[in-house]
Amino acid sequence: MTTSFGRRPVLKGLAASAALFGAPRLSRGAATKLTVAKSIADLFAYTPIDVGLAKGNFAKHGVELDVITFNGSAGMHQAMTAGALDIALGSGSTMVNIVKGEPAICMAQTLGPPVELSVIVPGDSAIETTDGLKGKTIGVASTGSPTEWVIFELARLKGWAKSDIKTVGLGGPQASIAALRTHQVDAVVADTAIGLTLVPQKAARMLVNCADYVPNFIMHANYASQKVADERPDAVKGFNAAWFETVAFMRANKDETNRIVMPVTKLDESVQSKVYDMVLPLMSLTGRFDPKGIAAISRSYVELSILDKEPDMTKLYTEKFLPA
Repeated sequence: MTTSFGRRPVLKGLAASAALFGAPRLSRGAATKLTVAKSIADLFAYTPIDVGLAKGNFAKHGVELDVITFNGSAGMHQAMTAGALDIALGSGSTMVNIVKGEPAICMAQTLGPPVELSVIVPGDSAIETTDGLKGKTIGVASTGSPTEWVIFELARLKGWAKSDIKTVGLGGPQASIAALRTHQVDAVVADTAIGLTLVPQKAARMLVNCADYVPNFIMHANYASQKVADERPDAVKGFNAAWFETVAFMRANKDETNRIVMPVTKLDESVQSKVYDMVLPLMSLTGRFDPKGIAAISRSYVELSILDKEPDMTKLYTEKFLPA
């Protein structure tokens, strides 16, 4: 079952949801039911859920999924804090929510380098290289987000001051597209698929893929609520086993994978094929955490003024639920 939620309906229903999802779910001889949330409904990096369900992998590993989707990570992590979720698919950067009290643990790295993000300029922009971004206004999803950090990281690597780039929070993909078309900003950091869609229309140009200069990061990760991790560890292990078995299947079966995921990603066939070729080779087959990626995330918390100092990251993630 898949359900989609915006932020306001989620906030209204959190208390009821927490009571519902807090009830015991495992009966003898039955699969363990898990409520799983995607922070973004149509992101390709989260489609191992859809492919795994289509191929029966989760059922094979003894878990039954109720899948819900959110319009961004804020509502999802509010639901996790309220006890309404068992598993959450989000960004590695939101490990910081655990520092702030979210009762969860990051249990798997699913995508390292930020290949899903690109710096995109309007089709008629005079900016030809990343050097041309100095002094310009860049649209990002929101302040303090990975989309903002990757542009600050570009400035750092070029030896610029952070003030040499101005960032503006735009919100979701449609706002980024509108900002490009109307020249409200000089560039945006947005989903690579947006650029791939707009380039043939001559509405945009891809300036650089962010993974080209950020080789070490944890773009996406899966989280387990502390409750399900403590009380149903075998279900968490079963979920991870099914997830990584599915990623391996996806790597070996491009055509079938794209056929399954295109109704989810809503990309046309040519763009979906390109996204597959860019993203899937960088999706983890093991879930193991990259120490350099962990270090980059830790550093980003300070550079984005989210935390005053780097946290003890070892308290925020675990590998004990991963397949051997």
